[in-house]
Amino acid sequence: MAPLTLGALVLGPVQFERPEWLLLVPVLAGLTAWLGLRSLSGLRGTTRWTAMSVRVFVIALVAAALAEPQLRRESEDVAVTVVLDESRSIPPTMRQAIDAYLSELVPQGRTPDDRLGVVTVASNAYVQSLPRKANRDAVRQFVGDQNATNLSLGVSLAIASTSEDAASRMLLVSDGNETSGSLLQAAEQAKAVGIPIDVLIVDFDHEAETIVDDLKAPATVRAGETINLRVVLTATRPVRGRLLVTEAGEAVDLNGPEEGVGHLVDLPSGKTVVTVPVSARRPGPQSYEAVFEPIAGLDSEGRPDGALGVGDAILENNRASAITFVGSEGWVLLVREDPQESQALERALHEADMRVNVVRAAQFPSTLAQLNAYDSIVLVNEPAYNFSDLQHDLLRQYVHDSGGGLVMAGGPDAFGAGGWIGTAVEDALPIKLDPPQKRQMPRGALVLVVHSVEMPRGVFYGKQVCNAAVDGLSSQDLVGITEYEGWGGQTDWVYPIQPVGNRSAVKRAINSLQFGDMPDFDPSLRLALNGLLAVEAGQKHCIVISDGDPSLSLGVLRQFRSNGITISAVGVYPHSPRDYGTLRNMAQVTGGTFYRVDTAQALATLPQIFMKEAQTIRRSLIWEGDPFQPAVVNVAAEPLRGISAVPPISGYVVAAEREGLSLVTLRGKEGDPVMAQWQHGLGKVVTYTSDVTSRWGAAWVGWEGYRQFWEQHVRWVMRPGGSANIRVNTETRGDETLVVLEAFDGDGERINFGDFAGRAATPDGAGQDLSFRQVGPGRYEAVVDSADPGSYVLSVRYQLPQDEGAPLEGSVQAAVTRPFADEFRALRSNTALLRQVAETTGGRVLPETPGGFELWTREGLQMPVATTSIWHTLAIIAIGVFLLDVGVRRVRLDLAALALAVRRGLRPDDRRAGKQIDSLRAARERVRHRTSAGADVRKRKFEPDPDAADTGEPVALSGEAAPVERKQERARVDDEPADTFSALRAARKRAQEDIEDQQH
Repeated sequence: MAPLTLGALVLGPVQFERPEWLLLVPVLAGLTAWLGLRSLSGLRGTTRWTAMSVRVFVIALVAAALAEPQLRRESEDVAVTVVLDESRSIPPTMRQAIDAYLSELVPQGRTPDDRLGVVTVASNAYVQSLPRKANRDAVRQFVGDQNATNLSLGVSLAIASTSEDAASRMLLVSDGNETSGSLLQAAEQAKAVGIPIDVLIVDFDHEAETIVDDLKAPATVRAGETINLRVVLTATRPVRGRLLVTEAGEAVDLNGPEEGVGHLVDLPSGKTVVTVPVSARRPGPQSYEAVFEPIAGLDSEGRPDGALGVGDAILENNRASAITFVGSEGWVLLVREDPQESQALERALHEADMRVNVVRAAQFPSTLAQLNAYDSIVLVNEPAYNFSDLQHDLLRQYVHDSGGGLVMAGGPDAFGAGGWIGTAVEDALPIKLDPPQKRQMPRGALVLVVHSVEMPRGVFYGKQVCNAAVDGLSSQDLVGITEYEGWGGQTDWVYPIQPVGNRSAVKRAINSLQFGDMPDFDPSLRLALNGLLAVEAGQKHCIVISDGDPSLSLGVLRQFRSNGITISAVGVYPHSPRDYGTLRNMAQVTGGTFYRVDTAQALATLPQIFMKEAQTIRRSLIWEGDPFQPAVVNVAAEPLRGISAVPPISGYVVAAEREGLSLVTLRGKEGDPVMAQWQHGLGKVVTYTSDVTSRWGAAWVGWEGYRQFWEQHVRWVMRPGGSANIRVNTETRGDETLVVLEAFDGDGERINFGDFAGRAATPDGAGQDLSFRQVGPGRYEAVVDSADPGSYVLSVRYQLPQDEGAPLEGSVQAAVTRPFADEFRALRSNTALLRQVAETTGGRVLPETPGGFELWTREGLQMPVATTSIWHTLAIIAIGVFLLDVGVRRVRLDLAALALAVRRGLRPDDRRAGKQIDSLRAARERVRHRTSAGADVRKRKFEPDPDAADTGEPVALSGEAAPVERKQERARVDDEPADTFSALRAARKRAQEDIEDQQH
């Protein structure tokens, strides 16, 4: 049963949150009074009623504390949060006008205690400043994505940042065009918490605008097939323009025999669809783009025609793109630097009737669509630094999300020895490129000698190149860093030589580098030399990055050379040709390499340079020796079908086995994986850590099974060919795209219960899983989040059941394109929405000019009440009064006398003062008389008493007076006290003296 609770009770400036506790006061007070008549019967009348009153007061204080009392203070402050729309739909020319408007509006009618806050919103919302009194202007600096508008996020964030001790208003500055979220729902939230939303409408209307809404193309076609591209255009008024279409960046001739390649079209107001026939000439994904360029219309006499005028305020919405996948027999992209490296493999693939395109790394595709023109990619002895970080990510995405195949063949520049450790591609490989800890390998040792990098952002680039060098090392290699401390004037180890490990410690050391300007190379080089000589490593190397101006002696370089330690020097922005000579000599004498970096374009190559230099010590990852025959394991693997043994090899790059679904098929010395395979996402990968030439595989080149071996492995990783059994359609619905697959058998009947696994490669380099569900006979659907502009490549593997025989297997691809953000589709302000928001929340629509508008008005606001809890204060008072209650009942004080004493102490008068003075005088006379009497006694101390002699009684000396006489004497001296407290003190003193007399 829930406890009884009442609403808050307000009594003047005090508010009780739990007033039901106050009901204890009359109940307990009456009970206390009834019990007090008996329990306090021993007290006198005044004391009894005082004790009862104190006890009732204690009860009242405790009950009041339990009722949770709070002091109330009604605030008079107003806090206004300005929500600024920073999306791209706001015309840039209007932003300056918005700033000027707010600068004039904000100070009007504002009191010193009013507060101002700012929230900016586009695709996301950010608090630029919380509501504060010190904020004077609506200053903002938006750093988020401006290609979308979610006004509801801005309003919700403004509500969350309001002040509790001030009434809140909100000012929304926007055009009302939202691409996601619901502003009306956020307005209902503001209404629920009592925050009115004033709106400043950014009003615009692009009266003359042309939009290329969409370019529609079939998802898949056959090579040589003619397809119809449909260009959907929307014009706000009649306009003449030129329509251009490109295929893979090359213009498609739309005019035939006429001059030019663009097609002149006259567009009426509204939507128009223009059909453009093109021929699918190349296999693989073909990208098409349609561009509309408005021009001035001319009448029959060649004069400008006002009906066909030029007007296009937004250029971003004048183009659209599409991708069509053209079926082919499947292409293989083979990448190598030296033709001799791949000669035997190329010949084997051509003999297997495979279509191979051979390129160098410099010609490697730079987009995912270009990569998807191939069903598999073969890398032959390629180092990682031949490819950019973007290409690394694309290659991983090509395998995982697009279902492409990858074969990586080894050599002295491949795998861990080629700097692939730590790259995005390593995650896609079925082996680990770092050798296992149990593997006893000769380690490499690298020392970085750091000097000042005197160029723009020199410290940043210096740290980047150090990180690149460390990233290229294996975990077992050794690394050290020396630096000249400019303030201390000495060279020391920033990171002493030790194993790389997990790289966290050395990365922290790199982040602390200061890049001091050393005057002399010798101390740093000697420190590096001594450190390298003190460790055991198969290869020792030193890298110096400098501008070359420190001095250098030939003797230290000779010591490097005599110990077989090389130095590579990277000259960055040297001051003179002489400095180049110093660094060049450093590299030549020791057998290293000199690099010259003195242009802005060369800065981008610095990390690649250091990755390449780190490769110098990665030679330790290569095993070379007498030829041996790799052990064939997992013979049942499909790529090894019909192969039970392979020729011997004399070398390979050492790697580690990866747990999970990886399958090792060839093993080398100590069980090292020489060949491994697995499925990564939608794609497949094969690694072969030896080489495909006669360097390590002389016996392989002449082996009769060479062609079969490589054909089976390359075909195993290839993306399955498309099938006529699947049709793909895509349909864009706002920020999402619906992907529809229809499955048919050979007779055209729909196939149910198919199994589909798909991925969508997104423009940001990530990916999305496609979850297909059957929604009808032979019809399967999935949804892709396509809010960001760009190309989305969809890859789907399928398995379709058949009544007889094995299921149909294959893959299909499609693409979705968002050429520009929906922001650029807004042609006018959504005034109606903004007015509805103001009406819903009780806000106002601001006028065109801010003069006289009261932004800080209190009208319609419910002023908040600030409360301060005081229950603890009442509890402390109750404790004090309770102690007083105990004192009244136990100590039994004379309250009347106590009250009289207090009254006399607080209100003295002249008469009382006179009595006190008279008493003091009388006491002084008595003391003086006693003193003289005592003197007479001392004179007669040893004289006999004549009266005693006559009576025959013993003689008593004058100095031995009887105690009774002393008491009487003290009583005469201690005259009547002036007040009660003095009487008490006198009585106490007399009692002490009586005790002393009894003791004597």
